[in-house]
Amino acid sequence: MGQTDMFKLVQHLIVQDDGKLPSIPDCLYAYLMAGNGVFLYAKREDLEVLIPVSRATIAGLPPLEPFVNLPRVPAIYMHHILQASKENLPNEILFWFNFGHDRQVWNLDAPLQICRPASVFPVDKSDPLGIQALIDLHSHALMKPFFSSTDNRDEQGFRIFAVIGKVDNKPEIRVRVGVYGNYWDIPASMIFELPEEIWNAYFGKGEMDHDETNIEEKIITEEDVVETDIHSETGGAE
Repeated sequence: MGQTDMFKLVQHLIVQDDGKLPSIPDCLYAYLMAGNGVFLYAKREDLEVLIPVSRATIAGLPPLEPFVNLPRVPAIYMHHILQASKENLPNEILFWFNFGHDRQVWNLDAPLQICRPASVFPVDKSDPLGIQALIDLHSHALMKPFFSSTDNRDEQGFRIFAVIGKVDNKPEIRVRVGVYGNYWDIPASMIFELPEEIWNAYFGKGEMDHDETNIEEKIITEEDVVETDIHSETGGAE
């Protein structure tokens, strides 16, 4: 692939004088310069985002406000996730959300996966449901919800990422937008209608520095790892 082709994948643009987004050609994503810093814009079917990349004051340009446009997930789905997460203790569990246009509802899937107390991953990493998912959510079982260095390495696509933790006691959830290795932490309520029993553990500044590797090495020696078939599908929730 030549240099000219590469530039078509990533655009570099400037906010309009009236504060609106410029016309954005088809691309993987676009960097946008505004009066309050540099932003990253990306769009796919059902998901459009503008996330902050670097905060700065740039004289002569109007500011931009970051946003996430996505159909909101009804609370009934979070009830299902919390219940399944509890039933799968002490292991973690993975869920994928895809939006069904035929019925205008969310489809929730728990794929065939390998579940451990401090990690979880699908058996088939080429599963179309996972590749196409708009939301990727996994539980942290008994631990607090956080995005680990392992998550940062794995979560390189363009979608919403979420993690729910402390599911046996006082469940908490964290959510972030991921755009090809760039992340923006957001309140879970921007994406989900949360039941009262799930606390929105939103942290507005930075990342919590945790690494699950050492935790996994300590726990995984105590029991065998098994492949757990927990595929399920939920649709039609209002």
